[in-house]
Amino acid sequence: MAIIPVYVDILRALAGTPPGTPVWPRFEAHAYIPHRGFFEGLLETYGAHMYGEMGLPGAVEMAAPMLQQALAPAAAYHMEERCHRLLETAAPLLPGITPNLYLGTLLFMAPAATLSVLHRPAMALGLERFHPNPPPSDEKLLYHPDEVAEMIPHEAAHAARMQVLGLPPTPRKLSLLDMVMLEGTALTFTDLLLGRQTLATFMPPPQMAWHQAHEPEAREAAAAEFDATGMDPFLKYFSHHSPVSGYYVGYSYCRDYLRKYGAGSISELVALPSAEILQRLS
Repeated sequence: MAIIPVYVDILRALAGTPPGTPVWPRFEAHAYIPHRGFFEGLLETYGAHMYGEMGLPGAVEMAAPMLQQALAPAAAYHMEERCHRLLETAAPLLPGITPNLYLGTLLFMAPAATLSVLHRPAMALGLERFHPNPPPSDEKLLYHPDEVAEMIPHEAAHAARMQVLGLPPTPRKLSLLDMVMLEGTALTFTDLLLGRQTLATFMPPPQMAWHQAHEPEAREAAAAEFDATGMDPFLKYFSHHSPVSGYYVGYSYCRDYLRKYGAGSISELVALPSAEILQRLS
């Protein structure tokens, strides 16, 4: 396992580009080529949706000013040290080999993700989504660096489950059922590790309240599409604006599993096929 500070080379490329000139040539030389696997992994994971019609060069040109500003304070977060400590705690409790962690950019899409890099799971942080003083907002756009404590165990649990079950590390090739259970197992693992609920990281308070009041309806709506695969169900169920949240649905199933079989069954739950989780709850 390696922690790879991609953001350092991204900042070097952006800061060294003279004003009014294209960013991509310097970005390609200083960031893309040294970290080709990471940037190709973003495309492998999310498909053309990730970069848009103009590909990575166009996405970089459009995002460059905001990205440089957002990444400027990243070194002060000491993310390498934070993440190393978090993985030292979480990794021994999970099956499989701890994958590489890329400290880079997810182009404002998310603060953290599990990616397919060379067809294997890898963890990533989008450091542009962190801020030392996040402004209050109903929709969580920026995160305090301390909140990485909830993200690293979560992504590590994803990677472990993908490895032990042979799941493809991309929603483009996963069923909605497997997506839901990936989130549910990661949330409950992190909750037990930290001793607090972490679901609020992924859901605004009004959305959380609705799901708590309408849990059976939420489960029923998602269950009707459990066999669907690819980016369509991923985008439908895993955004801040999803009417039915795949995060909550997965969490509710895995919460019930732990209630039935005890908190000590979390290691079993992380490695249990999705269909078998449903069978054991029936």
